[in-house]
Amino acid sequence: MRPFTLLSSLLLALPLTLASSAAHWSAIAAKSKDGIIKLDSQSYEELLALDRDYSVSILLTALPPQYKCQPCHVFDPAFNSVAASWRKVPKQVREQHFFAKLDFENGQEVYQQLGLTSAPTLQFHPPLAGPNRNSNKLSVITYELNRHGLTAPPLHAWQSGLTPQPFSLHKPFNPIPFIVIPLGLITVAASLYSMRQLLVPLVQSRIVWGTGSMILILTFTSGYMWNKIKGAPYVAAGPGGSVSWIANGYSNQLGLESQVVGGIYGLLAFSIVALTVFVPAQSSPVKQRIGVYLWLAMLVVVFSLLIKLFRIKNGGYPFGLLF
Repeated sequence: MRPFTLLSSLLLALPLTLASSAAHWSAIAAKSKDGIIKLDSQSYEELLALDRDYSVSILLTALPPQYKCQPCHVFDPAFNSVAASWRKVPKQVREQHFFAKLDFENGQEVYQQLGLTSAPTLQFHPPLAGPNRNSNKLSVITYELNRHGLTAPPLHAWQSGLTPQPFSLHKPFNPIPFIVIPLGLITVAASLYSMRQLLVPLVQSRIVWGTGSMILILTFTSGYMWNKIKGAPYVAAGPGGSVSWIANGYSNQLGLESQVVGGIYGLLAFSIVALTVFVPAQSSPVKQRIGVYLWLAMLVVVFSLLIKLFRIKNGGYPFGLLF
């Protein structure tokens, strides 16, 4: 009876040995479309056997719609992309690391065991046996989603530093841009050609080019590019909880301030245009005289406001006009 008992014990232990072998999991990963092993509570324990000589990256997620896990759906394509890139490495290297996924629906016991109350969670489990068992001192390394985000590039950089061999992030060929872009260019060219009788006078118009040039000049001289580069806030908190739209000092600026300065410069430019173009075009001397008075008054008042703004920004500014 004793030999029979020993034989029975060996036969019972054989499935566990096969389940914890790299070849077993490599075959399962090869059958998967994306190279990711789909787990449940039992296979999770089998994959993380204490005698494993391979490493594993396991994504604990909750993709079914009833769980309403939006981050899970955002992070899932990034994880799939990195796992698919790992499939490009040679087979002998690929069998040293596996990508797996455990959905909450299939592994609630594991979630309870780990004390997880949110998803997604990505954990790297280093090998516990074999030549690579001492490469990582930590038993589990968790990917910091709040720090790295939900996109593929930072995930790949983190993962590539832990796998037995660094690997490149593979981006599948997308033929859509090569189809859509030429068709779009052809459509735009055909539309422009059919509208040539309307567009040619506009392109040749001095008014259109002058207006566009003035808008660009006012945009850049008002400090718009400085705001975009520096990330300046639109307004700031002033004393006593009030809202301030003027930043002190010439080296600081707020978004609303740049808009006001651009509007002032625009009024000044339009006043000059009116005095040099619109007023002389009037046939009546009385209208010309009235136009000169009005636009000259506008020029002086608006320029006084601009100087006043400079003085508010810097109290040491010595000049002033009306205000």
